Amino acid sequence: MEETLKSKNARHLLTIVTILMSAHYSAADLNLTTPEFDWDDYTHLRLHVGPFDYRMLPALIWRLLAWLLGPLHRSHPGLNMPMLHQPFLGNRGWFLFLLGFFFMLATLTVARGLLQTINPAWQFGWLALSLGYIAYFDTALVLNRNLYYPYDVPALFFFTLLVSLAWRDRPLLFTLVLAVATLNKETACMSILIYFGLHIGRTALGRLAALCAGMAATVLAVRLAERALIHHVCSTCTAQAQHQLSGNIAQLANPFFWLSATSVFGYAYVAVILLWRYIPVRLRITASVTYVAWLGGMSVVGILRELRIFSELSALLLLLVAVGLNEWMRQRETLRPSPACPVAEA
Repeated sequence: MEETLKSKNARHLLTIVTILMSAHYSAADLNLTTPEFDWDDYTHLRLHVGPFDYRMLPALIWRLLAWLLGPLHRSHPGLNMPMLHQPFLGNRGWFLFLLGFFFMLATLTVARGLLQTINPAWQFGWLALSLGYIAYFDTALVLNRNLYYPYDVPALFFFTLLVSLAWRDRPLLFTLVLAVATLNKETACMSILIYFGLHIGRTALGRLAALCAGMAATVLAVRLAERALIHHVCSTCTAQAQHQLSGNIAQLANPFFWLSATSVFGYAYVAVILLWRYIPVRLRITASVTYVAWLGGMSVVGILRELRIFSELSALLLLLVAVGLNEWMRQRETLRPSPACPVAEA
């Protein structure tokens, strides 16, 4: 009875800490970073640079809320969110704070659920907070280019959810979530690699190929629908691919680049190195292929010193750490000598 009460109190404490971390992270992210593009142009899908128009989910949420709250605002034109200090400066500041807060809270909650499928012990759930810790390093605290993008935290949430659904083998729900995630950021398509890697050899190859092809077709359909919408709104807007390879190569001579790059995931990758031999081979190969493919793509189209471009992969890193840690704990418990064992007494 006492142990049950202790576990219940610990779960409540974890929930409270999760909420506080989500709120603190969202406020810190807005305080420590600067916007990369004009908010009004973004919400009206008429940016003229890069692929940002295609990462439209936050813009669509803003437009939906504006439409839902329009009648209330027309009836009470003076009704606005209170002006405090950064980041709570007007309706937009409050929206961005709440957007980051709810998506970070959802991320940590999904991560907690994923961990419970690996080890149901309540202590294991605290590991979910590592995603929030990693996010500080990869977004708010990144060196040199502290830029704010409203789709970054939603991207972390969707990738965490997709990793969880791939781990649990929920292909239909995975595909539905992938469609929405693609509206937020096109890198969600990399989760198909994770699904394929986790299930090859376990699912009939023909069925697995058909499932992954359907997932890829869903991503393509969403992308084409986005393209049609953007060109309907702004016929002169183009989404040109960024080519950053030469700049990334030049950064190799910059010591600040290495200081920033080695802090990716808040150094949590060290835990993966330490636990590597306890991680199943299937998961090792899946993660290695995904990370190499991501790094290769980002070396061309991303700016490597912006650690935020790797933040989604922290969800996969959490899975690696959790599985490895669980196996280490299991083996340690199995190999622990009995108190009655003469060797132990000696």
